[in-house]
Amino acid sequence: MTAETATAGVARSVTIDIGADNMAFDTDTITVPAGAEVTVNFDNRDDSVPHNVSFYTDSSAADAIFVGDLITGPDRVTQTFTAPAEPGTYYFQCDVHPFMNGAFIVEQA
Repeated sequence: MTAETATAGVARSVTIDIGADNMAFDTDTITVPAGAEVTVNFDNRDDSVPHNVSFYTDSSAADAIFVGDLITGPDRVTQTFTAPAEPGTYYFQCDVHPFMNGAFIVEQA
């Protein structure tokens, strides 16, 4: 789920709710406007398993947009970062379990 707000002259802000359960994220696509302030509410529901949500320029995970805090479930964390200004398809993953991943789509604002 994504909530979005905008104010004249101020960059948009969006809130992303994402969960991890049974070694999988509950979504494989996250879409935000370019340049938005992104608040990520991450809910790790995997008991005694560490996960995070990190955002990268591509699936090589070499160039980070934002690296999320590692938390061991069950636990929740809220973090904020700025989405790229350039629209395009980027990438998100759990750094501990890279098979947990998806498309991070940045759309024209």
